[in-house]
Amino acid sequence: MNNKQVEEVIKAIIAGKYSWACVLILRFNGYDPLHYIPYRTYIRLLKDNYQMDRTGVN
Repeated sequence: MNNKQVEEVIKAIIAGKYSWACVLILRFNGYDPLHYIPYRTYIRLLKDNYQMDRTGVN
């Protein structure tokens, strides 16, 4: 994980969003979160936490 990704995980932990932090850790390390958590839970976490990057940086 690079520094920006670590900061994002830390922000999620500080905000008390531990499930989202787990999803981020899995994704940033190349794992598919759907192998570890139920589909409905994953989709809910995405809807609740994912912010589209509108700056054009992917």
